[in-house]
Amino acid sequence: MLVKKISCLIFLLPFFHQGISYAQQGISPQLKEPIQKAIQNNSDIKNSYLENQKTLLDQNTVSGKLLPHVTAMGMYGYLHGTGELDLPTKTLPLLGLNLFEGAQKFNASSQIGFAGVNATQVIFSGLQITNGKKALDEKYKAQQLMTEAGYEGLAQEVVQTFDQIMLLKEVDALIADSERRLNKEHLKVIKAIENGLAIPYDRDKIKLAMLELESKKAESQNNRELLYFKLEELTKMPVDSLKLVSYPLELVVVDPVQPAVENRKEMQALASSQRAYEYVLKKEKGARLPQIFAFGSAFYFNAFDTKFKFKDVPLMGDVNLSANHFQLAPGFAVGVGVKWDVFDGNQHRNNIKKANLDLLMNQNKWNDTKDKLLLLQRKTNSDYQLSMKKMAVHEQQIKIANNNLVLASKQFEAGLIDVTERLSAENELYKQSLSFYNQLLVQRIAVLELLKSQGSLYQSLVK
Repeated sequence: MLVKKISCLIFLLPFFHQGISYAQQGISPQLKEPIQKAIQNNSDIKNSYLENQKTLLDQNTVSGKLLPHVTAMGMYGYLHGTGELDLPTKTLPLLGLNLFEGAQKFNASSQIGFAGVNATQVIFSGLQITNGKKALDEKYKAQQLMTEAGYEGLAQEVVQTFDQIMLLKEVDALIADSERRLNKEHLKVIKAIENGLAIPYDRDKIKLAMLELESKKAESQNNRELLYFKLEELTKMPVDSLKLVSYPLELVVVDPVQPAVENRKEMQALASSQRAYEYVLKKEKGARLPQIFAFGSAFYFNAFDTKFKFKDVPLMGDVNLSANHFQLAPGFAVGVGVKWDVFDGNQHRNNIKKANLDLLMNQNKWNDTKDKLLLLQRKTNSDYQLSMKKMAVHEQQIKIANNNLVLASKQFEAGLIDVTERLSAENELYKQSLSFYNQLLVQRIAVLELLKSQGSLYQSLVK
């Protein structure tokens, strides 16, 4: 945490703690826009949204299976083949001739043209299409809920980063106050040296403290810029706009009463997933039923320039026949069909087993997630209560350190203690005050974690 990086700072305004307020209110409303911008520009959330859109397309695909499927086809080809034809022998009564005696070999050739439109429509699918669509509906809900659950962590990151910036602003104010006080003390020491009441060592000690302040000012500025760069990357907002956000660090008091964990987005998503797997199981069971479909077609068929050649026909020799064309136009066909998979190599049975396993696995995940979220709720509530108690302790420590500094200042002016003891008293107040601010950040983090465990962090920040 950045507050540790500036823990070497040794001066601050003695009575600064009087300005600290205990606000029973939410996080600053100024953070609403940066949080929403961060969510809008987050790549993971964008990809989750795109994944949801893919599920919607799958829904449309499944729904489309109940609509007619229409295909059009056109074809032209050349047919050539050699065959054999054996017709029952017929005897002419008057002539005594036998017709079609024996098998007749022939050659055939033709040009063929075909064009048609076919339409099929599912009438009954064993409820596979209906249950498949319902499964995808629940899958979409689960994905959407998980996407929204991701808002919580991103909102928390934005708030904590701004809190660190606000802490640095408070520290900058303390440094400025300390500089004014040190300059005043420095002038007093120089005058005392001129009158023989102090030694150059005292002056150098104060000068060293002032130089340390300059170093910490530079470090604070650098840390602040890094935090703004982080926020710029998170929110895609210009730094100038981010610098307009300013609020005091205040104690945040919230209702620690925990709602049911089933209200969490993650639990709702798992519940939707469970329903999706149930529909998948119904869908696989429906595959046992026959599928009924209707079909219809309209077509044009034409075989033209057709030639037949029969070889060695009795009494006639080779016979050549030809036809200008054989045409069906228009041709129609309509009907109803049934498809029933009697045996598919146990594929259907295995699919049902897999659907049951997915259902059990998701149920186990739901139970495990519920237990973990219950434990998390207890932990965050305990951390919140502990942080509140520590804040009261730190406030008392600041009061004691401040009283000691007031006494040390009077003793130093009276010449009862040296400058080292005087600076030591100020350093102790700084340490206690810095520890107070550190604990204040911990308390605010505990509030964020508590709201996050309740599943209400994002809503409480942007409402």
